[in-house]
Amino acid sequence: MKKYLLYLFVFAPLAVSAQVPSGFYRVQNNETHRYISIIDTYASFDIGASYPDQVRADLNAMPMLSDFEGMVSFNPATICYLKDCGDGVYNLSGQGMDLYAQTGRYLNIKKGNSAGTYQLYAEASGGGLTVKRYLIDNDLLSDVPLISKSGAGTEADWKFQSLDPSSNDQYFGIKPDITAFSDGSYWATLYAGFPCKPYATTTKAYYISKVDNDFGVAVLAELPHDGVIAPQVPVLIQCTGATPKENKMTLLDPNTTGVPQNNQLKGNYYCNDQQNKNKHHNVTAYNAATMRMLGQTTDGKLAFVKSNIKYLPANKAYLTVSSSAPDIFRVVTEEEYQAIITGIDEIASPVNNGQKVIYDLQGRRITAPSKGLYIVNGKKVVIK
Repeated sequence: MKKYLLYLFVFAPLAVSAQVPSGFYRVQNNETHRYISIIDTYASFDIGASYPDQVRADLNAMPMLSDFEGMVSFNPATICYLKDCGDGVYNLSGQGMDLYAQTGRYLNIKKGNSAGTYQLYAEASGGGLTVKRYLIDNDLLSDVPLISKSGAGTEADWKFQSLDPSSNDQYFGIKPDITAFSDGSYWATLYAGFPCKPYATTTKAYYISKVDNDFGVAVLAELPHDGVIAPQVPVLIQCTGATPKENKMTLLDPNTTGVPQNNQLKGNYYCNDQQNKNKHHNVTAYNAATMRMLGQTTDGKLAFVKSNIKYLPANKAYLTVSSSAPDIFRVVTEEEYQAIITGIDEIASPVNNGQKVIYDLQGRRITAPSKGLYIVNGKKVVIK
């Protein structure tokens, strides 16, 4: 993972008077109330006499977000882990990035003007110059953080907001991707760089243990250890309700481990196609031949389906399949899968269409079946 988050701090460590406990936080500006988010992997902070104000900075990888309920509460890109490393220095990590591991430098902060706030700054030398700059936010000038010589104003004050699933002020929740209309259940996929688990017992975390091309099914399996989701483990979430507030997650120790075996889901961090400059274009192309996205069958059953999207969405999981896979994989439990495969009549040649009535698994009448699983005269049959 390339270095990217808060690059203006990637310089020699300075003494820090502020004390912030290690933990997961959102970084919020105290004046604009906007939150830092991470959308790609490039940022810079260069020093030289030829630059305006002796500094050239590019922080477009860090757009500021407002609207907590509508944009922030369910966004994994707004969460980072701040670690007190002793001697007044800190390390920042999140979204697969570790600041010290990537740069060899620590984060430097000091107390801000207002109670509970901090100022973030860097001091570095280059081209015969030594400069000190503070991170600020100004929603009238920019959609991303700016830098300033002075940290005196409230625009330089930041809050490290702790996340608490028992609170409605600062939490991380899941926003459903779909509502399966066959039973009204809410579902979403998640791919995050931090460990978590459902806060409510009615919210469940799963993975896909196997896919079966012949039957067009993806087999659902519950995560072990009470639904603990380790970092960078793509999962499927059965939500309690339609809003993030109803589907809160408890963030866990960053050293939490536990990768389920045979997980057929993969994940993607970024989908930044909004920047005009190539260096901020960070996307992963969707491959319709080998990828299936969360969706539903024509009769409203949960499924992974072929999509027409251009890029994989940010912080979401997708199903990996072979290039010969069917367009739709209905999601079933292990028990349902066993019932399917043990209740199949296998035949070696195509069905005689003049004598039998044939449907596919989506309930559509078929006149010329190819290889796959069908319903023939009310009975499941696989055609080789």
